[in-house]
Amino acid sequence: GGENEAMIDAHLQSLILLGKPFSKEMGQPFDFAKNDIPAEIRTHIPVMLQNRLTPPPRETYSLNRKLSGAFLLCGRLGAKVDCRGVWEEVVSGYKLG
Repeated sequence: GGENEAMIDAHLQSLILLGKPFSKEMGQPFDFAKNDIPAEIRTHIPVMLQNRLTPPPRETYSLNRKLSGAFLLCGRLGAKVDCRGVWEEVVSGYKLG
């Protein structure tokens, strides 16, 4: 609800970073070893901690931990993944309405 601009911006920047591997603008396959998204997101955490009004839901913590773990593992393994292709395959199965 009433979060300040710094909090909103930190969250938005973090979400943009999470979506980076799936973006049309990113070359595919995405090279996780050459991109340290978790480290980039960590730069926004102090702002979020300082400015949050209430803690996020428990499910959010779980999802964040899983995504961070997957990104870190892919980076350590030197994984190159066609993330956009995976995204397209998954969302093509959804029907709206």
